[in-house]
Amino acid sequence: MQGSERATPPPKVVPFEPSLGARVARAPFHLASRIADSTWNVLHVLGAHRWRDGYETDPERGWSRYRGSRCTICDSPWEGW
Repeated sequence: MQGSERATPPPKVVPFEPSLGARVARAPFHLASRIADSTWNVLHVLGAHRWRDGYETDPERGWSRYRGSRCTICDSPWEGW
């Protein structure tokens, strides 16, 4: 073999698909997160907010900025103490 010639072709690219076992193992966590999100949605109607640090990203421009603590449900800013 000389230069960049290959005796065998490169391996074919196969898209990644999670196996059934991986999806079954992940199901309890997915179910728990759905229950928690539903609970927060109900509590939000009663006036409870779910505060998280909010970041805004723009992949086209390549920047990210901090927006402060915001409610993950209605996106209202936390007005602090």
